Order: sequence, then structure tokens, then C-alpha cells
Amino acid sequence: MSITRIVALVLSALSMSTLSVNLHADVPVSVEAFQPAQLLQDSQSDVNHYRLVLSELKRTRATTYGEQEKRLSGQLWRRYWAVAPEFSLDEVSDYFAAQFQPLEKLYQCRGLDCGSSHFWANDVFDNSRLVGREANQRYWAALQTTENSLNRVWVAYVVQRGSGQVYVALDRFDTTEEVSLQRVTQSQIRAALRQNAGWLPGLMVENGTLQTEASSNLITVLQELSASDKRRLYLMVHCYDASQMGDNLRCSERLAKQLRVATYNGQNELNILGQGALSPAPDSGLEPRLRYVFWPQR
Repeated sequence: MSITRIVALVLSALSMSTLSVNLHADVPVSVEAFQPAQLLQDSQSDVNHYRLVLSELKRTRATTYGEQEKRLSGQLWRRYWAVAPEFSLDEVSDYFAAQFQPLEKLYQCRGLDCGSSHFWANDVFDNSRLVGREANQRYWAALQTTENSLNRVWVAYVVQRGSGQVYVALDRFDTTEEVSLQRVTQSQIRAALRQNAGWLPGLMVENGTLQTEASSNLITVLQELSASDKRRLYLMVHCYDASQMGDNLRCSERLAKQLRVATYNGQNELNILGQGALSPAPDSGLEPRLRYVFWPQR
């Protein structure tokens, strides 16, 4: 790293430390601005419907949205920068990735996995300058808990426009409301399994891949079933978001295989099948769902 870049990062840390003393002396700032960069906007406001996107994007009836979102009330501090032209997208992205690493990750994406740059620019950050190449964008959302029951959310969006200019949006949002997505408890999963058939909660998927940590309660309950119940239980994974049934079938078969591997504990492998969109979803959501049936004892 050049001397110019090292000096720039040091100056950035010093400037943000000064801001943290003026604004919120009780909670230290965790995510610092990238410098050198031109500050284009700096605003603070109390908001009632802060839009926190926590999953990949979906598009239905010409509307783009996060498959999982939170609408929160609290205090927002929002800033935008145009980064000095001698710094690349990767340098800026690596800088923010390192700062978000110690925080509790809520969601992150990069490149085409982030979906529409127009959505992030206009619907989330309300700034058309942030529209850029979808292959050249990064998004992070993370939680910083504090000692005074305050949830501090950090959100960063880095994008490179067609001209090569890199822009950064950084939100700091303070709220007393619950931020993380609520996990389904093991008790709720066991209660659902008391019926002969139905929809089973707790399956968490991101970018077409089973999230084993987020799905840990479901995986634990399935692993702890008796050998008799495992033989009788049939699980069916359904995917709904593709316009072609073949794509939904491939998605569900892939997830079924991943769930079989995740729930296998050395004996009595579960019967898990991929069924595409062959059964209607229990509600209007498009995320993958898990259905079950206990085959009658003979």
C-alpha cells in the first residue's frame, strides 16, 4: 500500500473519531468513512420506516423488493461520498469489509448477487447518483449492540458507475426495536411435527443455498427424531421464485440434497425430496418452503 493511501486511511479515522464525540459520545463509531473522498451529503433525521434489506432481491409484478426486510423507527445518520479517482472499487470494498467483519452480520452481497443497482440507489438510499454497474456493487448490513439497550445498525453500499467513479453510501441507524430476523424456535418446529402433515418452519435459504447456521434449530430437531419417526417422515422442499418449473425443480432438488447432508448424523438418513412448485405455497411468499408428511405405520 502506498504512503498516500496509508495517510488517507489515518486521516479518515481521525476525522470520524471527532464526529463520534460530537454526535454520540456514549457509543463509539465502529465504521469509518473512506478517505480521500468528497462528501456529497450528510444528514440526520428521525425516521419511522427505515428500510433495512436483509436478503436477496425479488421482483414481482414490476416491483423489486428484499425477500426479507425490516421497517424500523429510530435515528438515521446518512452520508454519501464520491471517492477520489485514484482508488479502485476493490480497495474501497476491502476497506469496508474489514470494518464490518467484527460486527454481527445481518446480510451482505456483492456484484450481480445484489440485484438491481437502481433498487439500492433509488428505493433504499434515495440517491440516483448511486446507480452503477450491477457487477460492480457491494452491500453490507451489520448490527452493533450497546450497553444501553440501543441497537446500532451499520449499512454500507459501494458502487462503481460506468465512468469508473466509485460512490459510497453509509448509514448509521440507532433503534430500540428488534433488528435481527426472528428465528423459529425448536419448540415451534416440534409443535408443527405433531400433525400428520403440514408445512414445517425453520428452513433458511440465501442465494439458493441452505444456510445451516440460520436453519440450525430445524436441523437439530430433525436429527433428534427417533429412528421410527425418521423412517415414516417424508420432507419435500419447494422452490417458487423461478418462472420455469424446471428451474424450481432443480432449486428444490439442490436444497433437498443439502438438507439431507446437513441432517445426517451417521444413521437413518431422512427422506427428503425436491418438489419444485408442485404444491401451492402456504402464503404469498416466494422463498423456498418445506412440507412434510408422516407415512402411516403398517
